[in-house]
Amino acid sequence: MNRLLKTQEIGTGVSLRAILNAAVAICAVLAFFMGSELIGALYAWGFLALMAFAFFIEWQDLPHPPRLLINLATLAALGGIFTRMRRNYIIEALMESLLLMIAVKMLEDKKARDYVQIVLLGLATVVCYAMLSAEKAFIVYCFGLGLLSTLTLLLSTWLDKEPGAFLSLKEIRQLFTRTGALFVVMLPLCLLLFFGLPRTTAPLFGMRGQYGITSTGFSDQVQLGDASSIQSNNKLAFRAEMRPLGDERTLYWRGTVLDLFDGRAWISSRNNVDRGSFSPDPDAPRVEQQIFLEAGNRGYLFALDQPFVIRGVDVISDGDGAFRHRSRSVGRRVQYDAVSVLSSQMKPLNGAINKRRYLSLPDSFSPRLQALVADRTRGMSDREKISEILSFLASEFSYSLEGLPNTRDALEQFIFVDKKGNCEYFAAALSVMLRMAGVPTRLVAGYRGGVYNEAGGYYIIQEQNAHVWVEVWDTEAGAWTRYDPTPVGVGAGSGLSAYDTFALYLDLLDYQWSKLVVNYNWETQAELVQNLREIIRNPRASLTPTRDGFRRLGSALSAPAIALAASSACVALLYLVRGLRRRRPEMALLKDFSRAMRRYGYRRHESEGLSEFLARVDDAGLRLRALPFVAAFEEHYYKDLPLDAATSRYLRNQIEKISRSRGS
Repeated sequence: MNRLLKTQEIGTGVSLRAILNAAVAICAVLAFFMGSELIGALYAWGFLALMAFAFFIEWQDLPHPPRLLINLATLAALGGIFTRMRRNYIIEALMESLLLMIAVKMLEDKKARDYVQIVLLGLATVVCYAMLSAEKAFIVYCFGLGLLSTLTLLLSTWLDKEPGAFLSLKEIRQLFTRTGALFVVMLPLCLLLFFGLPRTTAPLFGMRGQYGITSTGFSDQVQLGDASSIQSNNKLAFRAEMRPLGDERTLYWRGTVLDLFDGRAWISSRNNVDRGSFSPDPDAPRVEQQIFLEAGNRGYLFALDQPFVIRGVDVISDGDGAFRHRSRSVGRRVQYDAVSVLSSQMKPLNGAINKRRYLSLPDSFSPRLQALVADRTRGMSDREKISEILSFLASEFSYSLEGLPNTRDALEQFIFVDKKGNCEYFAAALSVMLRMAGVPTRLVAGYRGGVYNEAGGYYIIQEQNAHVWVEVWDTEAGAWTRYDPTPVGVGAGSGLSAYDTFALYLDLLDYQWSKLVVNYNWETQAELVQNLREIIRNPRASLTPTRDGFRRLGSALSAPAIALAASSACVALLYLVRGLRRRRPEMALLKDFSRAMRRYGYRRHESEGLSEFLARVDDAGLRLRALPFVAAFEEHYYKDLPLDAATSRYLRNQIEKISRSRGS
């Protein structure tokens, strides 16, 4: 009976390690096809070559490379993140490095932890890819890698306890059943935890975003001399998810309009009688933005100049494209959508303004400055006056954040003595001088510039981007026209080098954390469910990698590489076959012997021992030729002797003798 059981085990046993090799091979193939459209040809070739080499080592039972060499290669792959990353090449470089690390790990003489590390790297590719796309094919990859991760964790635990284990076909079926059941049970539990648990308010990285109520660079009033530290505050103000728009320093993010000047400070009147809606230019391009505003901005809602629609929050319109949150909630983040027209001019809806309000100055304010303005603008038109004063400020003044005048006559000291200041001094000087010249003006407070994170598709605006500019009434055009007297290239929007490539990548992770975790709410849940429903319903979305994806892969790798990639999909099956043949070579010999005997018309039953089978052979000559194989095989197998090379060659020769006799 023991002999019979052992004979059956030869035909049905599969190495535990072979199943693990197959699982991680499938994981690697799935990760490769998921990320194939993101990686360069060199890295794709490198991945395929390493995978082919790893399989060749396993198939031929060759020595594995030293683990030290493997670790050094892994570090080199990690170094690829830093050498390949650029502002517009973050996710792609990360995907390349992850795939290379997977391929390098496949070369190791793997222990249980190594199998776990490979599937974790595969899951990391899912997270990486999710930052760019979520389609039907992505869902397939997620479920596939999730199942593989569950299977690998189960088998790795088993491997630790029994490294040389073999599984029967029944055990394999039970294993896959339990894996599927565990995955089915855990998936809804994970979804329940994600959808139901309270959200954390902590950032993923605290080095840039300032969370909670905090001081900001933006202010709803301009008090000359009080804002010298604005441009040194590098905390995050908000992010704007949108398409890139070229030169970042020419972007203006509108906050509030300051129309009243008391001699030292500019404030907002919020007088909706004189400040109302404007008529968007129908020929100007429109830009949609999704704004993620950090806490602490006094309830103001910022958007690209000129905003005319704000939705997603309870909004108060102050007129002239200025909006506030009705609750003035400064202790938490706010997410909203905005639509803006890209124009430097804003036309009031009724086509007119209250000029008296925008020419108002304190009585007897700075006679010295009035004399200067009158002398320089006498006999000029409004547009000539604007040009003259802009030239005056550009030719004789410089930008500075140090030693700013902070007295009641700070504006006079800036113009006549120091001749240096930040954006507030330049904007205040232009606006006051134009009012003295009879040209209506107002200040606009907000932000200028930002850094575009191409991997995430959004602008990063810091508090140091806080800025003030001037809007001047153009009588001929019947519109407010933006003028920025602050020298371009300095002030708000400068210092962009602080965002190096690695910092942009960390900000992308923090942004995804804020979107998916910190800002998660029931509205977001409903939107995700609706998007998933649309993805499933859409018949045009593919459940497999798209033809276009294969086309792009083909253009990068050429046809031979595609063939190699397709062959790598067979690695799992080959690992299993190798697990049967290499781990238990007796099975291969036994199958070949049975095949040779079938050529003579003698078929061995699956439950039949070799000696019993040979006794049924009535051909004496064939029985005599088969006897050496049966005797040697039973001597080796039933005494649990190792099958060395010499014994294996002897048994193979006996099988060949049986086959040759049939041919002769």
